[in-house]
Amino acid sequence: MQWERILDVNLNRLTESLKLIEDYARFAIEDLSILENIRKLRKSFLYIKKTLPIKDFILYRHSETDLGRDPEFDAIPRKSEDDILLANFSRAKESARIIEEILRQKSKELSSSVKSLRFKIYDLEKKITERNKRKFDPRLYVIIDEKYIDKMPLKDMIQILEDNGATMLQLRIKCLPDKIFYTLGEKIRKLVTKPGLKFIVNNRVDIALGVKADGVHLGQEDIPVVKAREILGDGFIIGVSAHNTKEAIRAQKSGADYLGVGAVFPTKTKLDARVCGLEVIREISKRVDIPIIAIGGINNKNYKKVLKAGADGIAIASYLFDGKLKENLCSLTKKT
Repeated sequence: MQWERILDVNLNRLTESLKLIEDYARFAIEDLSILENIRKLRKSFLYIKKTLPIKDFILYRHSETDLGRDPEFDAIPRKSEDDILLANFSRAKESARIIEEILRQKSKELSSSVKSLRFKIYDLEKKITERNKRKFDPRLYVIIDEKYIDKMPLKDMIQILEDNGATMLQLRIKCLPDKIFYTLGEKIRKLVTKPGLKFIVNNRVDIALGVKADGVHLGQEDIPVVKAREILGDGFIIGVSAHNTKEAIRAQKSGADYLGVGAVFPTKTKLDARVCGLEVIREISKRVDIPIIAIGGINNKNYKKVLKAGADGIAIASYLFDGKLKENLCSLTKKT
């Protein structure tokens, strides 16, 4: 009798957990391929349940006297949606393993089917976790160019960025030795503690990987996105510079997570940058689905025009660092 009760409760746990994961794929991340994956898992599990005497198990159920009925039993607070998701993956894996062990005594074939299901849950958990690592907020993308590295202590700089609305930050080094580039990347990685603030390395896939950055930004002359993805894996954000619609569409098709489009206006940070204007933002926004981060000469007087043209976020360097960093950040994030 006790084994039937244990089997019943774990069948219920697995049913509930898989359903929550399906709803997460459908409503939270809206990813069709992941949704189809989890629906196949639930269909396989439903087939397994149909071969079991579920009605008999229900008769063994003593929910009215179950020690787990108390509201505080196993009540673990979850801090975020990701915590809820991972908790349900854990429930699904644990329940599948228990079902597998119990069924092994009754039907090796059914036990093997549950084992196969369990490993598919492992695979799906990894796929969703990697996808979630690539989630980012593109609204305020701060570029720490090498000319601004010594503006203030790096610790103070990162703290100001974290406290005043920065959502992404990029380390851009063009002329300094690789060792210094790498060391700066390591320092920034350790200093960034705010959840959701993504650290991107410009151009260098090797340094991004070495310092465990959240992603890399590639120019048109850099390593192809496909090769960068092979090296970095599915958990890294990859951004690509685009100056026209053709480059933007190509970047999206190759797997880029966002586009850096510009220069929108003349910029002091890159004097040789091609100025494309707001019209290119408008054109590209109609042709791609991935976020557009506009860059080049953006400040507190023109950023609203950039967003109105179709950009999802703004990338800024000189405007922030040539003046008072905190005040300039606030001028871009204050609500009007």
